[in-house]
Amino acid sequence: MKLHINRALAGYILAGIAMLVLLLYLRFPGEALKDYVKATTAALYPRLLLSIDTVGPSVPPGLTLSNVTAAFRGSPDATLHADRLSVRPGAFSLLKGRLSLLMAAEGYGGEIRGRVDFSRPFSVQGPLSAEAKIREIRIEKCAWLRQTLARQITGKLEGAVAYSSTAEAQKNEAGSIDFTLTNGTYQLLEGILGFDRLDFSRVEGKISFRNGALKITRLALTGEKLRCSLKGNILLADEFGESRIDLDGTLEIPGQGNKRVTLAISGTLGNPKMRFM
Repeated sequence: MKLHINRALAGYILAGIAMLVLLLYLRFPGEALKDYVKATTAALYPRLLLSIDTVGPSVPPGLTLSNVTAAFRGSPDATLHADRLSVRPGAFSLLKGRLSLLMAAEGYGGEIRGRVDFSRPFSVQGPLSAEAKIREIRIEKCAWLRQTLARQITGKLEGAVAYSSTAEAQKNEAGSIDFTLTNGTYQLLEGILGFDRLDFSRVEGKISFRNGALKITRLALTGEKLRCSLKGNILLADEFGESRIDLDGTLEIPGQGNKRVTLAISGTLGNPKMRFM
């Protein structure tokens, strides 16, 4: 009899919890939160245009945003899109008095998972660090990249990103990017050595950045008809496509008796200029 009563009591408790969760879900202020996120983003980043379909609760406790699209004023067609974006606090960090945000974005056929850690107790001010893992992103689906570089690039992207910064002084920032791009093409605006595009089986990159400058320590392209290796620097501009390039390296053509030439690339990301030496 006592066991029967305990089971019945547990059943009532579980039913009560389920009803409470359902009530909270039905009364969740999704529209208000969506307006708040868009207003806050507009205040912090006036040039950014943000569109969100819905905002809802998630389990573990957090928020899930659907069909999130971002663009910049003056280039409304150069968009970044996530089919689904989830954000939740890190429980273990909260126990230590620190705020961490765990995030996952799905889109372009793949996903990005990462976290942001704030250093000050229960505050988003002050120094922060972030890291993310990128898996199976089809970059040809990204309108922002296509518009910014003024050309079509295809392939599947995998990689890792690390970043650190002082919130009050965004110029005090550093980080690294390691990536692999497989089975794709890079369209050339001007033909080089008889090629109007670069078909590759693999591109590997290792990049560090500090205070608005990228240092490329390795950028290697491997293809059936062409192999290329580059290193150098990129000075970032407010408009990404206008960032200045200073790269040099070698280009090898297996189909022409492994012909090997030295090249330098200058200009901008949106309009690079190649010179053979």
